[in-house]
Amino acid sequence: MKTTIPCCLTILVLAAATVAGAQSCPLNSATVFVHVRVLTMDSAVLSPSRTVLVREGKIAEIDPPRIPAGACRIEGAGRVLMPGLSDMHVHTDEREMPLFLANGVTLAREMNGTPKMVALRERIARGDAIGPRLLVTSPVLAGIPFKNIRYRLITSVEDARAAAHEAKAAGYDYLKIYDGLSRAEYAALVEAGHTLGLRLDGHIPEDVGLAAVLDAGQSIQHMDKIAVALAGHGVDTGKVADVKRIFGGRGAWVTPTIASLRALDIARTTQYAAALARPEMAYVDSASLGWWRSLAGSDARTSPGRYYQFEISLLRALRETNTRFLLGTDAGNPLMVAGFSVHDELAALNRDGGFSAFEALRTATRNVGEFLGDTLMGRVVVGAPADLILAPSNPLANLSVLREPAGVMVRGHWFARAQLDSLLAVARRR
Repeated sequence: MKTTIPCCLTILVLAAATVAGAQSCPLNSATVFVHVRVLTMDSAVLSPSRTVLVREGKIAEIDPPRIPAGACRIEGAGRVLMPGLSDMHVHTDEREMPLFLANGVTLAREMNGTPKMVALRERIARGDAIGPRLLVTSPVLAGIPFKNIRYRLITSVEDARAAAHEAKAAGYDYLKIYDGLSRAEYAALVEAGHTLGLRLDGHIPEDVGLAAVLDAGQSIQHMDKIAVALAGHGVDTGKVADVKRIFGGRGAWVTPTIASLRALDIARTTQYAAALARPEMAYVDSASLGWWRSLAGSDARTSPGRYYQFEISLLRALRETNTRFLLGTDAGNPLMVAGFSVHDELAALNRDGGFSAFEALRTATRNVGEFLGDTLMGRVVVGAPADLILAPSNPLANLSVLREPAGVMVRGHWFARAQLDSLLAVARRR
């Protein structure tokens, strides 16, 4: 079934087409990328010049014998076509949806859901709103009260079961596990999630422990949660060997979110203060920006702190197991601007985590498809979703080229650079 672009987006598309050099495509037209090198994500090798035909939201043909009459032609000489990126841990709202698209993010997962975000997910899927494909977890399921976060308090085994059924009825995609749950409450969520077809993802409740969370098949968010589960809030380098033993052979899924941890590591420093001057801060709401500014300081330290180094040593140890990784940014937290933070996480995985550029990109592309059970997603192959980035040059040589894509395609709809800039202009903080 063909999708449509909402009226407000149509206005932006047409407006951007008037900008000098802009290249737009008619809505719902077949689109063909010509003379592009392709990063399929099947290997760290760019293909030579190819022709990629997109029709009705999917990659229809690669090197077709002929280009259909009327197809919108996008010139790719010198450019690289690759899958769109996914951010599997965000805290966001509708206003920020254009920020994801402008940064090549074609899928985002909200990790503390609300009915409003579920409704937005459906509106985007229908083509009635702008944005990447959305996944939405349940509200945070916590066993104790917390300040300054939204959560669903679990007070008993019966309450845990009720919360899982509420999440299913509300249309959430996952159960978001948080801190303070008892073993019995956690076990009830595991059982209910299995019955209802809702996977568990999130933190490691202290009373449950790392091994039991892994035994339950839960995916884990944040390297600091793994560090705390192993060694409390101190640094214990002996736990590096333990992480290999505990995770070995499990094939667990981990979303490290190390760029956000590095942001906290540099709090109170001049380096943090300098980051607040980056151009993307213009898109951050005033309340969040006030919070972020409260963490600035004058400490001249630039080297990573001991705890961050410990977290990174655990991540590097995990890479020696068969643990699988997803890119997530914890967008909404200090310095993590929606969309833009994906590039910070790619850089951190590459620089600090020891991931090659290809391995870092895989966490945001093909790995996500595998996590979601879609072997075509996150690849440039026939039949794959037409969620694509046209990079200005080779991202394997320099990941930063993805910070300003030449264009982005989401669900088969093409946004040239000028159109992306128009979306950004609308999203700027007023």
